[in-house]
Amino acid sequence: MNDKELKKLLGKNIRRIRKSRDLTQETFSEKIGIEPSSLSNIENGKSLPSTQTIINIQLQFGIASGEIFDFDIDYLRNNKYLEEAIYNAVKNLDVERKRVLYKIVKAIEVLV
Repeated sequence: MNDKELKKLLGKNIRRIRKSRDLTQETFSEKIGIEPSSLSNIENGKSLPSTQTIINIQLQFGIASGEIFDFDIDYLRNNKYLEEAIYNAVKNLDVERKRVLYKIVKAIEVLV
């Protein structure tokens, strides 16, 4: 993994952590003691967070380092992350799409 890939994967994980808590970049960055522009650069893979920033994320949100540095693309195998990902994907859908999704879920329950 090269430096560019590392920045992107780490930024993606930090963005996922922030979004899973429904926080804006401004609120999240305030809580971890950095500027919103710095957080934006981290999330977009333009820069790496400092060690202190990583520690602040861990302390502020009770996150293990494994969650920050787990670059397994298939992180959705973990039930907690899967539920968060589903919730985040569904919450912004319009009512009609939520109805369709509900019907799909019910159909799957019948099959299982």
